[in-house]
Amino acid sequence: SSGINAEWPLRPGDFSGMDQNQQLSLIDNQDTYLQERERNIKTIYSKIEELGSMMGRLSQMIANQGETISLLDTNVTDIQTNVDAAHSELLKYFQSISSNRWLMFKVFGILIVFFIIFVVFMA
Repeated sequence: SSGINAEWPLRPGDFSGMDQNQQLSLIDNQDTYLQERERNIKTIYSKIEELGSMMGRLSQMIANQGETISLLDTNVTDIQTNVDAAHSELLKYFQSISSNRWLMFKVFGILIVFFIIFVVFMA
């Protein structure tokens, strides 16, 4: 280190008072440092590209999920409409059965009355 400015990158004034071996050593160190930085930058760039690709796929998945949710919402609405219609039809059928039951009781009652009249007056 002997008073050498070791900040990167090296500037022309940094070589004053150094012999040729020291200058070459510093240049080699700087070259190694710059190559390492270049590799790191390339790695970061590739990771950013990979992240961008992942975000694109995630965006597509979210859009697909939105479509699926929309279809589910439509299906649930259709099901609710169908259940309400079925409930209404079941109520109509129940009322129809109930009114037929009363008609059956009336006919059965009239038959009993005729049977009693027949048995009392004809016997």
